[in-house]
Amino acid sequence: MKKRSWILAAAAALALCASACAAEKVFVYNLGVEPRTIDPALNNATDGSTIIYNLFEGLVRVSLEDKPEPGLAKSWDVSEDGLTWTFHLRDGLKWHDGTPLTAEHFRYGLLRVVDPNVASPYAFLGFPIVNAENFYNGKCKAEDVGIKVVDNTTLELKLAYQNPLMLDHLSYHIFFPAKPEVVEAHPRDWTTSPDTILCNGPFYLTEWKHNAEMTLVKNPHYWDAENVKIDKVRVVMITDPNTALAAFKGGKIDFNKRLPSMQIPVLLKSGQAKTVNTLGVSFSVFNVTQPPFDNPLVRRAFALAVDRQGIVDKVTMAGQAPANAYIPYGLPGPEDGKDFRAAGKSYFSNRAQPEEARKLLAEAGYPDGKGFPKITYKYNTNEGNKNIAEALQAMWKRNLGIEVELYNEEWKVFINTRFQKNYQIARHAYLVDFFDPASLMDILVSDSPENVTGYNNPEYDKLVVAARSEMDHAKRIGYLLKAEDILMQDLPVLPINYYSTPYMVSERVKGMYISPRNWDFFRGVEIVK
Repeated sequence: MKKRSWILAAAAALALCASACAAEKVFVYNLGVEPRTIDPALNNATDGSTIIYNLFEGLVRVSLEDKPEPGLAKSWDVSEDGLTWTFHLRDGLKWHDGTPLTAEHFRYGLLRVVDPNVASPYAFLGFPIVNAENFYNGKCKAEDVGIKVVDNTTLELKLAYQNPLMLDHLSYHIFFPAKPEVVEAHPRDWTTSPDTILCNGPFYLTEWKHNAEMTLVKNPHYWDAENVKIDKVRVVMITDPNTALAAFKGGKIDFNKRLPSMQIPVLLKSGQAKTVNTLGVSFSVFNVTQPPFDNPLVRRAFALAVDRQGIVDKVTMAGQAPANAYIPYGLPGPEDGKDFRAAGKSYFSNRAQPEEARKLLAEAGYPDGKGFPKITYKYNTNEGNKNIAEALQAMWKRNLGIEVELYNEEWKVFINTRFQKNYQIARHAYLVDFFDPASLMDILVSDSPENVTGYNNPEYDKLVVAARSEMDHAKRIGYLLKAEDILMQDLPVLPINYYSTPYMVSERVKGMYISPRNWDFFRGVEIVK
């Protein structure tokens, strides 16, 4: 009798467990790659940004309509001169471990951005704050920076000059809070393990099998937790697009952007895949510090030899547009309702111009490519990147008579290769971090850590830096139009195509927001039957 009762009790327990497990709402997302970092102050890649935005949040958050809205700050006040911003935090804010989150944690997080020892690639975004640039350059102490904790729920920022993108910048992940004792215990790797990371966003990290999978669980202490509809996100890292597609079709993943290039047209036509407009540009970068690409004639010859229309029609095949300039369509121009690209110039034909390209190459001293040094084009391992690299290789051979060797590297290695300028010509791409042309232009200022080309033009720098503090919109965009004109004359970059992102999402998933900045937000996701 007792044995039978025990069996019945065990069966009941298993049934309850099965019911609970079945009720757990799990979203499986293919990130496609291991993020190089998810430290909010250090990350500069879209894959890392997607994870960061789902684990952390700032004073201002990105809404699911891609606009800045109150995040951990419920409100803010701005002085009449626009130089003092006072943020009022929500009551009862906590980290995912249940400990209080205070204004001091924001002060510390913001100081990390401009701390030279941290070496954030976006430190310059903090320079509008009083003495932030001086602190970065070792000319003052941290306590001299215009970040003041008024009390546990009030933070004051003093600006040296007005910032036309203030709220957009504060919604960016570099300005997220951090707890000093957590970061200082593991300064360079505090975000690499569930045992060391401390989160304050919609989810927190519970598992990370590096180069394979990470698990994000709903954060019960998140201020907006009631609107987070799923319990868990399994983030997988399937790099191969054929494997990723098979996993999606087999119901093993719910969301995937890694699609085999040759199958994209069929998947789009059948409705199995969709595309979303993405505000970014795919381009190649020249190392302008070394021959032969220190010669602008050579750079222009390589640019004119590219058939951009052929690449989008026969290689990428996902609704991309040829890039005949650097800044993509979809960003504000000098007047309301007018696009920056429409106000700017077209610098390249969609088709290759081989005669002009060969003429320039001859002027540079390499008629028909004769005597041209051995060249290697580097790219990060990815089927789509490989296809574009092979197309470029063929075009440069056909139109310039130049043999180009291809060399691919794993993502983390490749990023360091570019930063160290250990290349001649390499694959690159950039998506806007803000709905503004400066987001793409800032990376090519001579002292930017993101400037992997070695490009240095004082006039370009002057215009881009002036735009950072110009509050007259038309005048500000005018600076950036002139800056792009200089950039397209100098050509440290070779624009190829503007982005469009194909993706597949399961019918059981609703509310997934894909930003035009290529960040994916999980907090609105729902699992439906």
